[in-house]
Amino acid sequence: MNYEKLLKPGKIGNLELRNRTIMPGMGTNLAGADGTVSDVIVNYYARRANGGVGMIITEVCAPEPEGCVIPGEIELTSRKFMPGASRIPHAVHSGGAKICLQLAHGGCFSSESVTGVQPKSPSGIGTFRLPNDTPREMTIEEIKDLIEKYGLAAQRARQCGFDAVELHGAHGYMPLQFLSAYTNRRTDEYGGSLKNRAKFALETIKSIKEHAGEDFPLIYRMSAEECVPNGVTIDEAVVFAKWVQEAGADAINVSAGTWDSKFDDYNAVMNGEASPEGKNLSNGVATSMWVPPNYTKRGTLVHLAAEVKKHVEIPVIAAAGISPEMGEEVLEKKDADFICIGRQIIADPDYVQKLADGKAETIRRCLRCNDCLGEVNKSCGISCAVNPEAGKEYEGYTYVVPTDSKRRVAVVGAGPAGLQAALTASERGHDVTLFEKNNRLGGALYYVSLPDFKQDYREYTNYIINAVENSDINIETGTDVTTELLVNKGFDTVIVATGATTFIPHIKGTDDTTILDPLKVLDGDIPDGTDITICGAGLVGCEVAMFLAEKGKKVTMVDLTPEPAMGLTMSTKWVLNSKLAELGVEVKVKHRIEEMTGKYVKCSVNGKEVDFSSDAVICALGLRSNRNLLEDLRKNSKGITIVPVGDVNRPRKIMQAVHEGFHAARII
Repeated sequence: MNYEKLLKPGKIGNLELRNRTIMPGMGTNLAGADGTVSDVIVNYYARRANGGVGMIITEVCAPEPEGCVIPGEIELTSRKFMPGASRIPHAVHSGGAKICLQLAHGGCFSSESVTGVQPKSPSGIGTFRLPNDTPREMTIEEIKDLIEKYGLAAQRARQCGFDAVELHGAHGYMPLQFLSAYTNRRTDEYGGSLKNRAKFALETIKSIKEHAGEDFPLIYRMSAEECVPNGVTIDEAVVFAKWVQEAGADAINVSAGTWDSKFDDYNAVMNGEASPEGKNLSNGVATSMWVPPNYTKRGTLVHLAAEVKKHVEIPVIAAAGISPEMGEEVLEKKDADFICIGRQIIADPDYVQKLADGKAETIRRCLRCNDCLGEVNKSCGISCAVNPEAGKEYEGYTYVVPTDSKRRVAVVGAGPAGLQAALTASERGHDVTLFEKNNRLGGALYYVSLPDFKQDYREYTNYIINAVENSDINIETGTDVTTELLVNKGFDTVIVATGATTFIPHIKGTDDTTILDPLKVLDGDIPDGTDITICGAGLVGCEVAMFLAEKGKKVTMVDLTPEPAMGLTMSTKWVLNSKLAELGVEVKVKHRIEEMTGKYVKCSVNGKEVDFSSDAVICALGLRSNRNLLEDLRKNSKGITIVPVGDVNRPRKIMQAVHEGFHAARII
């Protein structure tokens, strides 16, 4: 595909970008707990600038300390933060990109647990997401003071070398809390009519321009739909966008949602009080509206950017799950002027350069699993499932350096752990042979990428298999590896990545050979009949349920767990649960399975028996590590370094498999 539009230079105000790609603001928790800029956050942004992106927008930076939302948030609230903050522009400019500071005040989404003070908001309205925080209502004096602080922070940003600022008025940040009648119940000059509710944002834009200069580019990030009672609608957003332009903004970055978006509907559906029909919950709930996971189609917010663009003259930026291919199409149709590509540049910082070099097939594709967001939500530093270096750039323990002692390395198993281990070991210069017992590469990736809603996983699988096949790695498929084979071939090191197999528990009836394997079902062994019972409501069970429900099957999941997909990142789980509901999948949790056959499942619930009869039963009660080769190697091989990676250690997620494979090969 030709990426001519994406790679074409563009301007925001007087600022020229080398192409139309923008890395949007995404929280990393990589700054110091005191708000100072750390080495790792400088290196994180520098690495992405070196990869060819046109402009980087930093994560949130509060104009005053009590506006912070995450513990590892950068600050520019006084001159003492300027020496550290100025390191970011120097680092980004060295890679040829422009850098924009995102100014964001959390308002009611700030928490006393982070800031140490009671949060404040336009009307003292809080969020059920922070039940322990009750905001206080802002006075007129505080409003004026905060507007001034935004301007002063922008002035410092310019002095530090930033090329622009973005005023974050989306996703529930302070300007949206004023704009939205959901959170603004004021009756003074900052409340009531749309014009009055817009006043805070418009005065803040003017303050930034007055302090930082009329020629200093300002981007306004807006939620064009809020999806809460009395919240901002696209019609209001269009009117507001015109005012934003008149106030002096140089571009509008169009997003949607707030922390509370659709939660009333979501909870009603999950509690069985309402039908999911017409609510579009699987297009995003709260955070997942603007960070859509793999279960959501890409580009769900492009139509909002296109509508705003019809009514303003300044550039419009489109965001939310836009692939490079889709971005080119959006620009071609003139639905936007710039494209935000966020998580993809976490997964592969070099994606823009790869587009320019005509090597799009070598882009390490983002899974949209949202594990990056999940780490930040846990108050940890950002990580990426498929990029072990993300958030750890230039740290000693992520260096991949050529070996000074070439070894013969066998990697057994071509799942995510084995594929990554083989790639990294080969990159370092080792003589690598990759063994796989099946006739195809991919391991568990092959199965998890089969459903249509796992297209992102399929693209990643294709990427990593292509990378292995185009490397110097020797590949031997259809090989049942034994200790004797590895010893006879004279390998110095064996990385064991034999993965895991479907777990069959010791439950009455499980010796019935007609009970179906979930992985084989995904691979085309579709059960006959209409009614299907799946034992197990983990991620595998949920995805098999969706896969079959999309084929018209009536599916019931049963499990002892208190909720489906335990351990899944919350923003992804909201969409998963919504999709299950929309497909009519019945989820029976807190059910202890006592017996199962190929047609029948017996459970106990609070001491009472509950039976399920169906046309087929699938056992998806987890995975068991395949450790036979590992244990035999430990007993019968001498002088060989043995390193187990991935699910052979313990069945977990792709992130753990990829990271373990990477580090095992990095230290050989």
